[in-house]
Amino acid sequence: MSETPVAPADALHRETRRGDWPAPVLLGAMVGAMVAGRFETGLLCIGVAVVASAAAGARWPSKSWFVAIGTGVTLAVMLNLYLTPGRALGGPRIFSLHPTAEGLRHGILFALRILGATIAVHGLRSVWPGERAADELVRLLAPLERLRLPMREARVVLGLALRFAPLLVVEARRIAALQDLRAGRPACGCREWWTRRRAVMVPTMVAALERAEQVALALEARHYRVRPIPPRARRRSGWGVAGAALAAAALLWRGR
Repeated sequence: MSETPVAPADALHRETRRGDWPAPVLLGAMVGAMVAGRFETGLLCIGVAVVASAAAGARWPSKSWFVAIGTGVTLAVMLNLYLTPGRALGGPRIFSLHPTAEGLRHGILFALRILGATIAVHGLRSVWPGERAADELVRLLAPLERLRLPMREARVVLGLALRFAPLLVVEARRIAALQDLRAGRPACGCREWWTRRRAVMVPTMVAALERAEQVALALEARHYRVRPIPPRARRRSGWGVAGAALAAAALLWRGR
């Protein structure tokens, strides 16, 4: 007795229901964090993003991730602290600018936005690995094709970027290692380290352009055409409603 083959749509439907439920929650947390106008909604989006990322099986971020987030948060707080006009606070002056209470508030709020959106993106990397993120995002934006926006072409560009980004990172590290070997010794001090990293930018850019040209020639040789956006399996889930509600609450509950 032969087994009845399972339809691809049904398999996709079961797979989506089983492992993709954090995706709409993470999308809602990401949008809510970017538009949050209050500390309460910002902290709520961060908490939801952390829980949903853990449920999605996201790995603990790397050290470079924390360094990048810490640098961005510090710059956000410092720039808002000194560039936002308001009531002066006691602190050092920089270029005749003094820190303000309003700048501190806006800086912390902007830091919460960065942190919440970044955590949500980190969780989405586990739910939608590799090129699947491009497919899912373009499915969400597919109605914009009615406005003659090239969404299928955007999916190709985004998919290629996601596929080749790790290769470019490896190439940049290889070039940096070669630069250190040519110098004969490790960099001494931040200034010399930055000088060597700046020297890596040009060969890395040249390598990226060469790889892009090779990919374009390969696509042309294979008569590649943009395939249509596959329909998404219909499903009823309350997680999408929860994500939309979180984003709507952060957008509507904005106050000074």
